[in-house]
Amino acid sequence: MKRISIIAATLLFCITAANAYNPPVNGDGLFELSSARMLSTASSVTGGGLFNGNPSSVTVNPALTVDEQRIALNAGFTMLFSTDSSNDKSVGTAMQIGGIVPTKWTVMTFYLNGVFVPFYEMNLNDSVNFKFGMSKQVTEKCSIGLGLNTGYLWGAGKDWSLSGNVGLLYNQGNLGFLKDVRFGASVLNIGKNYNKTSAIGMNPTEQVTEYPSLLTIKAGVAGLLVSSPSFNMGFSLDVTTPMFQNIMIDAGLECSINNLVYISVAEKFNLNEFSNGINDFIPSIGVGMKFHFGFKDNEYFDKKGWAESELSTTAAYKQMYGTVNAISTEVDLKLGMEDSTPPVITLWLDEGDE
Repeated sequence: MKRISIIAATLLFCITAANAYNPPVNGDGLFELSSARMLSTASSVTGGGLFNGNPSSVTVNPALTVDEQRIALNAGFTMLFSTDSSNDKSVGTAMQIGGIVPTKWTVMTFYLNGVFVPFYEMNLNDSVNFKFGMSKQVTEKCSIGLGLNTGYLWGAGKDWSLSGNVGLLYNQGNLGFLKDVRFGASVLNIGKNYNKTSAIGMNPTEQVTEYPSLLTIKAGVAGLLVSSPSFNMGFSLDVTTPMFQNIMIDAGLECSINNLVYISVAEKFNLNEFSNGINDFIPSIGVGMKFHFGFKDNEYFDKKGWAESELSTTAAYKQMYGTVNAISTEVDLKLGMEDSTPPVITLWLDEGDE
């Protein structure tokens, strides 16, 4: 009887929470709005169709940076335009900076973004948010990550946030005709989020609820459909539920040409936004390029192993909703070249042992 009572109480709590669920439009994507890569690759918990763990990745899974061997720097900027004449302001912005620092024991990630969106249709208001993540490989195929979020919001009242994240990445390898199959999962926003605001929720007639949503659970799969030296194409599929109050599905398709040019398309479906007549079914699109460059005759960069480095750029367009469009760009700088040569172990015998 006691067990039945606990189950009934849990179900009642979930139903009550589901009825109260009313964050601002795109409130659960607050941290991803400043990233062209997140907007154009479906914000995948697996790192996207073609795996890429950059500082933006900690917004969805803190384990995704685990394979990074080099110090990496990141910057991004998104401009949003509203065509709704009822708005006092028609332009909003989101921006970010971040970095990855590999150490002997773990990979650390730092990420700072600011979101300044005054639209009635996407009433996110103004906030500055900081994330810190640590990731580590625990087995040959499995990696874990832990993260910390904190931030400050103003424009619709004033509030602060402090929460944690946990993530998992499992590299399956080949599975049937699929190559590089990856499974990912994360639980985000464990703690206090923005819940004392006068922002407008997706249903403007109801009281707005906290955002990003408490205990947001994400799970996804990704893999390569085509794999060759000159052309690769991969997919990602994710399901997200904020404490079982909503269902969001993200699907992405990404391809690369000679590992230098990248093209991606992605689509997001948000059940609660759709039920409120808000969703837009025009997919986002992104284009990226990778460059290699060097610092010649620089003693400091030679000593650090940064004489040759890598620069990646991404530009993306997404129609967020019927009257809101986003144009975004992102730059990643990785210092040094990736070491793809395994260590060579040589055995020898002393002359007396022959």
